Amino acid sequence: MKYDHVVLLAHGSPDSIWKMPFEALQARVEKECGIGKTSLAFMELTEPTLEQVVTGLDIDHGTIAVLPIFLAVGRHLRVDVPIKIQTLVTDDLKIELLKPIGDSPLLHNAMLEIIANQLGEP
Repeated sequence: MKYDHVVLLAHGSPDSIWKMPFEALQARVEKECGIGKTSLAFMELTEPTLEQVVTGLDIDHGTIAVLPIFLAVGRHLRVDVPIKIQTLVTDDLKIELLKPIGDSPLLHNAMLEIIANQLGEP
């Protein structure tokens, strides 16, 4: 893996059931990347936060990737997350904000297929 750790970043919700699909996704990613190589964090309304995850890691040097599980770039990804990352970066610890999954043509194709199936299209 290119990074020392990957943080999957989701938005957050006060509804505890809402985060279950993200926890399941993180568990599957962890199986692929290795135990302890990934974490799940939330922007707001849910814990752990990005700050809690990064400061809780036993990594003081290297590179952490933040992979937003967002469909589009909005204020959080343009403003809020970069500010949070700036406060967590040190001389020895780099944090790279990756493009959100919503930018991927793979996700667009999957969404088109799901929409077609929901509408009864072949």
